[in-house]
Amino acid sequence: MRTVDGASPTGSSTEAAERLAAASVAKAAGDVDAMRAALVAAFAAARATGDSEALTAAALAMPASQRFGVHPGQIPALLHEAYEAAQTPLARCRLAAALARSWVYGGDAVRAVSFADEAQRLAAEVATPEATADALDAALLARWGPDDFGKRVSLAARLDDVAAHLADPELRLSAHLWRLSTAWECLDILAVNRQLRALDLVAAESGSPRAAFYVASRRAMHALATDDLASADRLIARTATIGAEIAEPDAEGVLHELGGMRARVSGDLVALRDEAEAFEAFGAAEGIPSVLAVGASLWLAAGQPDRAAVLVTQLTAGGTDSIAPDVDFLLTVSLAVGVAAGLEMSDVARDEAAALEPYAGRGVLNAGAVTFHGVVDDYLYRAGRLLGEADADRWRHAAESAYRRIGAGWWERGLGAARPRAPSTPVRSVSFVRDDSGRWCVGAEGVTFVLPDLKGLRYLRYLLERPGTNVGALALSDALAGHPGATLDEADVGDPLDPAALTAYRRRLVELDTDLDAADIRGDPLAAAKLSAEREALLLQLRGATGLGGRLRLGGASSERARVAVRKAIATALSKIEGQDPGIARLLRDSVHTGASCRYDPDPDQPITWMTG
Repeated sequence: MRTVDGASPTGSSTEAAERLAAASVAKAAGDVDAMRAALVAAFAAARATGDSEALTAAALAMPASQRFGVHPGQIPALLHEAYEAAQTPLARCRLAAALARSWVYGGDAVRAVSFADEAQRLAAEVATPEATADALDAALLARWGPDDFGKRVSLAARLDDVAAHLADPELRLSAHLWRLSTAWECLDILAVNRQLRALDLVAAESGSPRAAFYVASRRAMHALATDDLASADRLIARTATIGAEIAEPDAEGVLHELGGMRARVSGDLVALRDEAEAFEAFGAAEGIPSVLAVGASLWLAAGQPDRAAVLVTQLTAGGTDSIAPDVDFLLTVSLAVGVAAGLEMSDVARDEAAALEPYAGRGVLNAGAVTFHGVVDDYLYRAGRLLGEADADRWRHAAESAYRRIGAGWWERGLGAARPRAPSTPVRSVSFVRDDSGRWCVGAEGVTFVLPDLKGLRYLRYLLERPGTNVGALALSDALAGHPGATLDEADVGDPLDPAALTAYRRRLVELDTDLDAADIRGDPLAAAKLSAEREALLLQLRGATGLGGRLRLGGASSERARVAVRKAIATALSKIEGQDPGIARLLRDSVHTGASCRYDPDPDQPITWMTG
């Protein structure tokens, strides 16, 4: 995430040196195009005179004029020419690292790998901390795909170790940005907060406007992810101001990313449509799949499903193999799954979810961790719910747990939300009545059909008569079985624990908290992620085994049996309804949630009057 700026050859009065100086002036003035033109002219002048030092300086400064994801044009070719002409291992090391960056920025990470490896080899030969840090940064960029996470965590830790002993703020900035990115990926909120604080210190101690830009933008992302719109607005405005002052090439892209997410979180339809238009236009012009995927998700949120469908169809036309496993693979596939699920494109949702499943438990980010797009489990839940898969409830629970852990309230509230519908949909009446003989009359607006008596239909009616009410699966089963004393707050889950086991669980929680603090201090996000997962699992069992005040619950095993039985019964009933009227079945699947606690959540954009009496 670091760009190495070149410097004029010491004592040189050549045309190359003058052009390099002009490039610095253009950069300071915020004119990226003029900066790039001056650098190309400096490169040509150095080539004409055989000035290897000036050639290197001009080439090294070029990646600073690139925008992420945009085709790099001639920059890699010029960098490679300088690399071939370099006369020292240090120059070749820096140019190899710059080549790796340029290819990644240009959307071709595969070509970057060999140059990143060469930079590391040369850095070992040069044996200076600066060269090592530069090469590690390039190696991280070249290994930014979804399957490189373990390697990326290791490289980021090494970069942090090296940069911690250097005064160069750019190297420290790079190290903390990488640690921040990996912390978000493994959903370690303690490590996220630590790295944000580290970025604050780099900006304060160095006075670097570029560091201040990264602080403002990454704190804006954190504010949006954690439901703090007031702070997000202030930080987005600061990002815009600093980005304009320093002519950051990616400032426009960063602001669109933050603006699009801000529109989604706030529900601003005008902003959603403006951002969707911008993402679609830019993604199509530059051929960037991840940008088109964001555009599709924004069109869906803006109430324009047809435009969202066109983009998702384009993205997935070649199947999952057509989406490169690069830096934005998780973003592109996750958003494709989310939009496909919202539009009930079952085939697309099924295929893309299968490609996504190996990455469950990971955060979904765009390049550079500029915006948070939820967790993989959320998208797997959306697809699973559409397809009626048995694992859907498990994905939902995992997503809920992750969102609560990191404080992502907006994401938790909208978990697996159904496809947005126009608010003008008229109120409809749907019969859901059981007669004296036990037969059910079901149907919309006078077009009814008859079903035999099923437990699942009775469960559904009970929930439909209590909109917005959590009903424990055991309480629901007991109430309809006529068990005396059954109440709606008997949502027991999990197996019962004896007092000794309860004490052991609580002791282990204390140990885990201590171990988590230690992992955070030593900067070990993988260990922290494993410890956090174990802690969440223990807390889940304790929540199921204890009631108010930590008292032991009874009958946990029967609660689990009830959960399974209720879910299966409702699934069977929905299948029977679907055979007669798929529309009613879809309405119920979108609004009725089963699990340890069951609930009917009416869709305010599609009001239904259920006639149950």
